[in-house]
Amino acid sequence: MNTTKYLIVGAGMTGDMAAKGIREHDSDGSITMVGADPNPPYKRPLLTKGLWQGAPEEKVWRDPAEGVELITGRRIVSLDLGAGTATDDAGDEYSWEKLLLATGARPRQIPGAEGVVWFRTLDDYRRVRAAAGEGAHVAVIGGGFIGSELAAGLVSNGCRVTMLFPESGIGHRLFPTDLSASVTDYYREKGVEVLAGEMVSSASGDRVETQSGKTIEADAIEPALAPLRGVITQVPPQYAALKVSGRPAYARARRGEPSKTTLDAPYV
Repeated sequence: MNTTKYLIVGAGMTGDMAAKGIREHDSDGSITMVGADPNPPYKRPLLTKGLWQGAPEEKVWRDPAEGVELITGRRIVSLDLGAGTATDDAGDEYSWEKLLLATGARPRQIPGAEGVVWFRTLDDYRRVRAAAGEGAHVAVIGGGFIGSELAAGLVSNGCRVTMLFPESGIGHRLFPTDLSASVTDYYREKGVEVLAGEMVSSASGDRVETQSGKTIEADAIEPALAPLRGVITQVPPQYAALKVSGRPAYARARRGEPSKTTLDAPYV
C-alpha cells in the first residue's frame, strides 16, 4: 500500500497547483498525485489555441511541484473516507492523511456515439491534429468556449469546419444575446458553417445526424460539449465512478442529493 500524507486525485492543472500550494506550507510532507491521463500535468488552454497557432508541443508541459510522487494512467475508483484509503483501477491502494479531489470535468456524452474524439486531453489534440489535414472536413459539436476556439484553430489550419449546437448562437451561455449573434456572424464570415439550434441525435466517426433531419458527413467528429461542472454536491461526471464509503454527506452527494454538510479535516 502507498502511504502518503497528501493524496491528490487528479493530475491536471488544478492538482499540480494544489501540490505547489501544499509545498509552500509543508516542505517535507509526502504528496502523491494520481491521474487517469497518461501524461504529466500540462497546460490545457494551449490545446485549443496555442498549438493550433504554431506553438511547439513542448510548451504545454508545466514545471512540476517538488517532491511529488506522480502516478499517471490510473483512475481512483473507490474511497473509504473513514479508513482514509483509496483504490485505483489497477487494484493498488493508497493510505492518506489528507485528501483532495481535483478531477475536473469532462464533456457530456452522446449516447451510442463511437469513433468520435471527446476533446479534453493532449492525446485528444494529437488525434484531431492527425486527422485535420489541409481541406479536411471536421464537425465540431458544441458552441461554447472550447468548441469555438477549436473551430477557429481548425479553420486557421486549412480545415473546413461545421459547428452545430442547440443554442441560438456561439457563446450563448457566455455572452449577451447581441454579442453571441455578432460572434456567430464573424465565424460564418471566416468560413465556418454554423448550424445553430441543432440537437444531435446520433454521431459516429464520420457522420452526425440531428433531430431536425440534417446529416453532416465529415472526416472527423469532435464533440466539445460543455462539461458538467460542480462541486461535490453536484456530482460532476469525474466523481460519478467513485465508490465512496465512510461519510453520509458524501454518500448523499454521490446519489445526486444536495448536501450542504461541510466535509472537514482530513480534507485539504
